Amino acid sequence: MTNKQELNIITKEKLSKYSTFQIGGPADFFYKLENTAELTALLAFAKKKKIPYFILGGGSNILFDDKGFRGLVIKIDNKNISLKADFHDNVWLTVDAGVSIAGLLDFSIKNNLQGLEKWVGLPGTVGGAVRGNAGCNGLETRGILTEAVLLNPKTSKIRKVKNKYFNFKYRQSKLKTSKEIVISATFKLQKRKISLEEQKKIMSEIRQFRIGKQPFGASTGSFFKNPSKEKPAGLLIEQAGLKGKIIGKAQISPKHGNFLVNLGGAKSQDILKLARFARQTIKRKFGLTLKEEVQILSAKGPQKL
Repeated sequence: MTNKQELNIITKEKLSKYSTFQIGGPADFFYKLENTAELTALLAFAKKKKIPYFILGGGSNILFDDKGFRGLVIKIDNKNISLKADFHDNVWLTVDAGVSIAGLLDFSIKNNLQGLEKWVGLPGTVGGAVRGNAGCNGLETRGILTEAVLLNPKTSKIRKVKNKYFNFKYRQSKLKTSKEIVISATFKLQKRKISLEEQKKIMSEIRQFRIGKQPFGASTGSFFKNPSKEKPAGLLIEQAGLKGKIIGKAQISPKHGNFLVNLGGAKSQDILKLARFARQTIKRKFGLTLKEEVQILSAKGPQKL
């Protein structure tokens, strides 16, 4: 079996470097995975050590604990993309889980493809997008995913599954319970049928809209899932008068109620206290329970708000 030295596992790596919240203490063990063939050896290492492991993508949807993580964090960092086309202008991109959404969009534009314009500005990686059915501007992962390659951590078996396997729902997929790990995903796009200038105009308008509505700063984007299209979390938080609320060095953005922002030096508990305060207020005022979209990783493992 590949040992720790051969894998070059890092110890005491600060997790704040890998989260858009810029919060997080040291992981006992950390590995940046570029070759997925090493994944089974990493899982075996965690099992031998009797420690938990955590699969990390782009870090745009995670709140780490200031105490760090008493286990192994595996950052998926494989980044290959391959292209296949037919005679009807359909194109399939097979993309490694570690490819960023921005990188995927850039690749599609350079290869004269369309279908991903609505994802301009969407953070994170392909693996995270599949796991959480990520999306924005009306385009979710389930709308373009055809199949994916998964690794079962219990059996170490790798298999290819179709879209239906995931049982996609709003910000949800089967992977959140099965714990299978995304190795790669295949998306169906089309050859560009509009001009490059038109395509760039569409993306520019979306980008400007996001700039106008969403704050800058250290954040994970939407912290809570929307209870419904009619009652988005950000609007409920705004109607409750919570925009601008500060606890410690964490703030509910004055610009968008569903963005919690690290003002600089925020602790994980600042974010958690602020999120819990918002959830309790919405429950009291509207009778609705907000559910977090962000993953919360305590020192011992995943936790709920």
